[in-house]
Amino acid sequence: MARWFRSEEMEYISLIVNQDAAHDCLADLGRLGVIQFTDLNPDLTPFQRRYVTYVKRCDELERKLRYFAGECDKFSLTLESAGDVDTFLENASASGAAAGSTKDQSGAQLLESLEVELEGYESQLKELNSYSEKLTTEYNEKVELQEVLEKARRFFMTDAPRLAVSEMTTGGADQSAGGDSKAEGLLGPEDAPGAARDMDMRFSSITGVVATEEKARFERMIFRATRGNCYVRFAPIKQPITDPASGELIEKCVFIVFYKSVSIETKLKKICDAFDAHRYSLPDMDDAPAVDRMLTENAQELVDSRTVLLKNQDTRFRLCQMLARHTERWTWIVVREKAIYHSLNMFKSDVSGMLRGEGWVVSESAAELRDAITRAHSSMDSNMPSHIDQVPKPWPTPPTHFTTNKFTYGYQEFVNTYGIPRYREANPALFTAATFPFLFGVMYGDIGHGLFLLCAGLYLLWNEKANDKAKLGEMAAGMHAGRYMIAMMGFFAVYAGFIYNDMFSLGLNLFGSRWVFDGQYNGEVEEGAVAVQTASYGSAESVYPFGLDPMWHVTSNELLFFNSFKMKLSVIFGIAQMFSGTCLKGINAIYFKQKLDFLFEFLPMVAFASSLFVYMVVLIFMKWTIDWNSRMLSATCLEPGGDGWGSEDYKECVNGECGVWTECSGQGNGLCTPWGYDCTDYSTTAEKCPLNFGGSGDGCQPPNL
Repeated sequence: MARWFRSEEMEYISLIVNQDAAHDCLADLGRLGVIQFTDLNPDLTPFQRRYVTYVKRCDELERKLRYFAGECDKFSLTLESAGDVDTFLENASASGAAAGSTKDQSGAQLLESLEVELEGYESQLKELNSYSEKLTTEYNEKVELQEVLEKARRFFMTDAPRLAVSEMTTGGADQSAGGDSKAEGLLGPEDAPGAARDMDMRFSSITGVVATEEKARFERMIFRATRGNCYVRFAPIKQPITDPASGELIEKCVFIVFYKSVSIETKLKKICDAFDAHRYSLPDMDDAPAVDRMLTENAQELVDSRTVLLKNQDTRFRLCQMLARHTERWTWIVVREKAIYHSLNMFKSDVSGMLRGEGWVVSESAAELRDAITRAHSSMDSNMPSHIDQVPKPWPTPPTHFTTNKFTYGYQEFVNTYGIPRYREANPALFTAATFPFLFGVMYGDIGHGLFLLCAGLYLLWNEKANDKAKLGEMAAGMHAGRYMIAMMGFFAVYAGFIYNDMFSLGLNLFGSRWVFDGQYNGEVEEGAVAVQTASYGSAESVYPFGLDPMWHVTSNELLFFNSFKMKLSVIFGIAQMFSGTCLKGINAIYFKQKLDFLFEFLPMVAFASSLFVYMVVLIFMKWTIDWNSRMLSATCLEPGGDGWGSEDYKECVNGECGVWTECSGQGNGLCTPWGYDCTDYSTTAEKCPLNFGGSGDGCQPPNL
């Protein structure tokens, strides 16, 4: 914890490495995680950097990997986890990154082998997708043609004769009524003049398939464009049809439009194209053998298309299964290589074949860093050794680095969201690890609700090893990182709940209440009744062993008491935390030898906080330690020698004598206070109180809050 109190000491070094060994050097330094490079080429744009081509190649590989992940999502395949990142960085090296790679692969060779491998998978997958889209389109056309043939034949065999009879009946009824109809039905009345000629007249038709959601708009557009000179029929397709482009299932229906005009035909074709309706040409429906033959041939082609489509889908699925096993590992490799080349772009080439970089390194790990660089050069058999030297700091404030573990990581990240401490400054996260869960418990104090939070934290701790290697979402990863914080918050919430004696807003009589109402065991407590203590005031038996007495939850002044208690606790803890932060400022001023900050910032802040807030805390504790029974008794009028006179509860000191009962002269109404004041019917509490502390009660009456 002492190491966590201040950030690690840093050194500014200059690093000169061989250009051929630079990639391996940075790969090893990245695994150490103890150095931060500074940019030695601030005047160059990103496209003028030395390794910009490698970064672009990494970007292209990331695009391909995102494409693979998207294709796996289409089959609802989950990418297999590559394990823990730290384990990957320790075990993975450039030698075993891609399949078939050798032990002596450099960074460029690694990218090249990975590019060849991913390019082959991408081209194969794109070809399969293109072929799948083409097969799906052909399959959909055959399905739609089959539905059109079946629906059209059913219409001409059943609906058309029925409509013809209906039209003839309607026409005969109109003429018998003496009507002179200028408009005739589409099929025409059989007994009208020229009926024989009209029955022989053939109407043209357009058949096709349109989306069900466009059905109403499609029909309305046809009616308006042809002014009602068309007859339209629809029939739904029971099985949804797959969209080749998006893969979504779309509900469609078959339509048949009858018309008798070349101009209307042109309009209908344009309307079909506008609504993306597929039109199909049908044989003469009166030629039943030709229709049956076309149905049989199309059904056979439909079976063949489905077989080929399923084979294509199975091939794509197996390929995506293989990609799902390696995509995350490849992604981590590409991200690592991209980070290496981004860092190499900060280096400067002062001498041919050598690269120079500068940066901050943790002082404690400087020797380990030198060993890693020497080891990388020795593996390259280079005659040009590396050189590491400490140089003057370019600016006075080094970066801040804290060494954390799985317990302290969550608290450090929590503090960093508000601001990162300066270099070697006192770290507030050390105190936050204790104060934040505790203050949360003070705020959230409830045994029942706290147990839920505690169980959630314990569950996360139980599954810690499994979640370390699992692929978690953003929210789940955040909860896993703060698992210790959640468990501690739940524990302190339960602890504060016991202090408040509060479980789902109900009190628990765990140790037996020290207060009792008259008739409470018989259920005959009257409204306004006053509870009395089961033991004498101030004795050990009169104090509830742990937390608040449950009787407070059923009193009429429950809200007043609990609000006063919790408010005072909040004030005490809040001022304590605020004053502790002020003390940390003084500690920082002493550590950095900043006399002006100590004298003119820290000391005035302490004086201001002490005179207002610390003084308030002292008053709260004073109020809690005062014997208010004795105080109030000193301002109570009693009859000398009567009940209550001479009680041991009176302990106030008057004129140097403590707990002494003094009889008054009897000049008032005959009643006296314990210290000898003559009571009258008009005496106020301030007049009867011997303390003279001021206020309405003069010190003998406790404040409400």
